[in-house]
Amino acid sequence: MILFGNEVKEKILQGINLVADTVRPTLGPQARTAILQGTPPVVINDGVTIAKYVSHEDPYVQMGIQLVQNLAFKAQSKAGDGTTTACVLAQSLCNSIMAMPLTNLHSIRNNLEYVRDEMMLCLDNLAEPVTDDSILDVATIAANNDPVLGELIAEVFSHVGKDGVISVEEGHGLSTEFELKEGLELDNGYASHLFANQDSGECILEKPLVFCTNKTIINFSDILPALEYASSKSRPLYLICGDLRGSALSNVLANVVQGRIQIGVTQAPNHGDARLDELKDIISVVGGKLFSDEAKDDLRVVDEASFGECDKVILNQVDSTIIGGIGNPLERVQALTELYKVANNDWIRERLTTRISRLKGGIAVITVGGGSSVELRETKERLDDALNATKAALQEGVIVGGGLGLLLAFQEMKKEVDVPNLPYLADVFMTPISVLLQNGDATEDTWDAIKPSDLIGYNAKTGEVENLWEAGVIDPVKVTKSSLSAAMSIALMFLSTEVAVLKEE
Repeated sequence: MILFGNEVKEKILQGINLVADTVRPTLGPQARTAILQGTPPVVINDGVTIAKYVSHEDPYVQMGIQLVQNLAFKAQSKAGDGTTTACVLAQSLCNSIMAMPLTNLHSIRNNLEYVRDEMMLCLDNLAEPVTDDSILDVATIAANNDPVLGELIAEVFSHVGKDGVISVEEGHGLSTEFELKEGLELDNGYASHLFANQDSGECILEKPLVFCTNKTIINFSDILPALEYASSKSRPLYLICGDLRGSALSNVLANVVQGRIQIGVTQAPNHGDARLDELKDIISVVGGKLFSDEAKDDLRVVDEASFGECDKVILNQVDSTIIGGIGNPLERVQALTELYKVANNDWIRERLTTRISRLKGGIAVITVGGGSSVELRETKERLDDALNATKAALQEGVIVGGGLGLLLAFQEMKKEVDVPNLPYLADVFMTPISVLLQNGDATEDTWDAIKPSDLIGYNAKTGEVENLWEAGVIDPVKVTKSSLSAAMSIALMFLSTEVAVLKEE
């Protein structure tokens, strides 16, 4: 079955509206919760999680739902927060497009892309760097105004820094706390998605042995002794190597799929001498021996001293995190510091600074507590969002929150350019403010008191209209940009969609 023209758009829009209306109540500090089917049912106010549950029996409406779900997930993965804002912005943009005279789609598309790009620049110009005080504000807001979680996050970042590695685990007690461990984050993830052993798509290895080499492993016989040794100790194996190819890769994956071995494989970061340096950094954290081409080490000759150890390894498609290594990187840090003192090149000094900070920072492991599985999951979801938002703020700065930042960027953009169809977008970038007012049960008079140019907006936490910047109501600019980008992507796809085709069963 095939649909054309406006009939397609109406169906797709129905799906977009359904997702957006479902997540709207979860925006802001006065957010409501949704209850999701499960055993037990899950009570949550995380937009991206709620959006995943939305469905419709009409397959054409379902297409619109899946469109939002996919792009909301991208917004979440890019900045760690802002899913709900992306959904309500996309809804408003698509409804505005339906009101436009769609006579020249190419021109409208170009205009929307131009608005997006110019607003991105305006958001960057409005951004302010994060201070020690604002870290606490960002973290607290991102944690749905939970001051306890906000203080915890701020303390964690004070230990590991803005580039530090933070791992979140479910605990067995009532309290949420953290501890610092030796560890390291690698820029490469697993060598194949088949190594994933979790529903989340991650590969998690508990108490693994760690085997490091810069060699490219092609023959399965070269890695078999390491696998057999790990198996004899009933331990998983984490393999970091130059590359894993040929029969070595195919045999390892076959054994993983059949459940015979527990292993994760990561390609060693960098190339040449830089790769060797990074592997030496890893060895300093986990212990063990580095098998190198330069030393002509034989991979088939292994013993207890050949392996490093750690508490846990978490691998995904992008990176790998080593937690709780048994090594002592202090000597390595001291050696790198001495190299820094004599380095005569800015690039070398910058590289050494990065390596030193990674080794010194370690890993912060946050253990989430709760009185029930439902409470534990909800706290973990909020904590993940808050950590991601805080890291985003530290990376690119912050803007005034409460929806004002986005509106200010639109107003600044309008001063510089005269783009057709702007009148149709006039209300779009007020949408986040409107939703916050609605969720906060604000009166109709509140709108009139809002003055974006003076940073006067609605503080949904207190219910007051005040200077939001002075009140500490701020958003990471990276999150706002990610929401805008995702919403515009949905709108542009919606604009160009003219035909919908169902597969025949």
